[in-house]
Amino acid sequence: MSGDLNQAKLLRNKVNRAASKLKYNFYQTQIAVMHESGSHDWWKHMKTIMGLKTNGKSCMQGLANKTTDGDCGLLANTMNDFFVSVSDHLPRLNKSHKVFDVNEELPDQYVISVCTTFKALESVKANKATGPDNIPAWVLRN
Repeated sequence: MSGDLNQAKLLRNKVNRAASKLKYNFYQTQIAVMHESGSHDWWKHMKTIMGLKTNGKSCMQGLANKTTDGDCGLLANTMNDFFVSVSDHLPRLNKSHKVFDVNEELPDQYVISVCTTFKALESVKANKATGPDNIPAWVLRN
């Protein structure tokens, strides 16, 4: 049984050394290529490969590649046309149209106290990922 343990340790160490060597080679080739392009691009790329920053491509880029041959502007116009067509039959609002009366009292269920807001924001974990609004949690905490 101890022979199996020694063999497992030996193989684990070989795998760890191989992984370290591959990581080193990967970073060296990426750095060597980007170092020639200028400091701004180099730092941007370094942050990307270290996982500190996304590569700058929007999530819409993949959809644009599939539907409009990579043209994000055309995709945006197509989506806009769709949303306009959905609401085409609705009457347009004029500038004097009021959605609600400003002088009306809000029902108690819609009034949120400062204390409740503070407690909710205090419970946000700063090291957790952001929601769909892309507001970093540390902004809400501080």
